[in-house]
Amino acid sequence: QASKKKEKKSIRKILFYCSMCVVLYQRCIISMEGKCTGRDIFTQLDSDLEKAGLRWASCVSVCTDGAAAMQGSRKGFKACVLEVAPHVKFLHCMIHREALASKCLEPELCNVFQTSVKMVNFIKARPVQSRLFAQLCHEMGSEHEALLSHTEVRWLSRGKVLTRLFELREEVRIFLSDCGSPLAEHLSDPKWVASLAYLASIFDRLNILNTSLQGPNANVLTLSDKITAFKRKLERWAVRMDEGCADMFPELDDFMDSYDISIGALKNVISSHLRSLCQSFNKYFPQEDAPEIHDWIRDPFASSNAPHLPSELQDALLELSSDRTLQSVFPTRTLEEFWLSVAPEYPALAQAATNVLYPFASTYLCEKTFSLRRVEDDLRVSVSEIKPRITLLCSKKQAQPSH
Repeated sequence: QASKKKEKKSIRKILFYCSMCVVLYQRCIISMEGKCTGRDIFTQLDSDLEKAGLRWASCVSVCTDGAAAMQGSRKGFKACVLEVAPHVKFLHCMIHREALASKCLEPELCNVFQTSVKMVNFIKARPVQSRLFAQLCHEMGSEHEALLSHTEVRWLSRGKVLTRLFELREEVRIFLSDCGSPLAEHLSDPKWVASLAYLASIFDRLNILNTSLQGPNANVLTLSDKITAFKRKLERWAVRMDEGCADMFPELDDFMDSYDISIGALKNVISSHLRSLCQSFNKYFPQEDAPEIHDWIRDPFASSNAPHLPSELQDALLELSSDRTLQSVFPTRTLEEFWLSVAPEYPALAQAATNVLYPFASTYLCEKTFSLRRVEDDLRVSVSEIKPRITLLCSKKQAQPSH
């Protein structure tokens, strides 16, 4: 993961170390000075791995964002890695892909969104405006007294900004009217407010999906299942909207009921947007030809038939699935822990399973590091799962030096 701040780029790489258990270890944080091409990134990382005695031959996969310097097929970091390790699989971070897939908007809805941002900026542009608006909200007994600013690079920004604006729409309308802003007219238009309600609802659903993709114990299988489920929801929502039903979007449904407005005026726009979203997700997350081929990894006791596996592995899978002792242990462990635990008895089968489970599905741990970053240091310890041995560390220190 590469980030630019104050003309300084930092590269964070997280590596797997395994010994009958899974350990996440942050190997290095490399500060990049000057150019930051794919070759520069590779050279720096390769040098650090060599010092640590690590070989690219041991690397299973690399997960990066979609930057050209990382994903470039000729001069990017990916191309450099494949030159020395052709077996390495590259994954485009699934959280980044979800954020990219969520950006599509119909022209009419895009205008509503842009106008909403203008309203927020009008109030928050000056401290005096913000204080006066907070005072108005306080006098009206509002639950919130401030709007949220929109930032394009923050994945959850859109949903939170629109939800807060929708909740404070009456306060914003009064404030804009008192200031003589023409933006107030939009908040008096039921159709425009209904569009705002829909955007708040759909982006809230997208935020929930994005958040569910985050976490330290995610793998490609679990995140793929969540994406597939959301794509199926989009298809169902589009059909329901064609039928004139909006109960899957609470803010929109409640607003329609409160003001006795028909969904007919927005039905076509919303249906079109939902289908566009579905197409966008299919673009960034293509449907697998046979997603069930990994079911034996998810639950070897429920899916012991895997005809695509070599005969030797099929026999091993049948033996494992017949072991009732292992079956009783399976629910108490994560997939990674379970397959590593059976490695001594079923090495080839465990290797095939862990090759699917090992790859990082997202750069979540890198993003987590960025969020915990301070001005002077990166506090690597705050994202590490390794517990310090306090007693041992203290025993090596002199409590009170002599004077």
